[in-house]
Amino acid sequence: MLRIGVFGGSFDPVHNGHLLIARAALAEARLDHLLFMPVFIQPFKIDSQMTAGEHRLAMLELALKDEADMSVTDIELRMKEVSYTINSLRVIREKYPKGSVLSFIMGSDMFMMLEKWYKSEELLQEFSFIVASRPGSDDETTDRCAELLRRRFGADIMRLGNERADISSTKIREELKKNKLSEGRIPDAVVKYINENGLYR
Repeated sequence: MLRIGVFGGSFDPVHNGHLLIARAALAEARLDHLLFMPVFIQPFKIDSQMTAGEHRLAMLELALKDEADMSVTDIELRMKEVSYTINSLRVIREKYPKGSVLSFIMGSDMFMMLEKWYKSEELLQEFSFIVASRPGSDDETTDRCAELLRRRFGADIMRLGNERADISSTKIREELKKNKLSEGRIPDAVVKYINENGLYR
């Protein structure tokens, strides 16, 4: 039985905190492979502007070039519509043998909003979830939410014991705009790509 992790997000830009979560998910959930899935339009941020999908995709590919168990799927970028996770996961599921387990990887902040997601009940019943702790989040609150969803929907939910890296794409964009990027936040290849393409200035 294959175990596939799908890590969704804007990745604007991808940073080392994302990679820490991905590595923790691979190890703790014993995943066979992990897919990063950059969003086209987030349902809760329809009016927000993001860097063009081609750039976010390219940065992810650079960040993962030495990660044998990770790759990128452009499924949501190709759809060119509001990205509903359940639709994307159903398409991805068809690419793997019957009986494979797809686990959606997300931060604890987004996990607390999961019941508000499009077709959340079907989503919770059809797929597994891997929840990463985020800076400022309370693990006990996350665990209570997970237990409630297990009771209501029979959901398969795992919380990672990942390192909490105080890194966010928002802070990185602010630092890049001021040309004051702190070291160790994003892979060197991604920094080079950002500079060569004049992003976030």
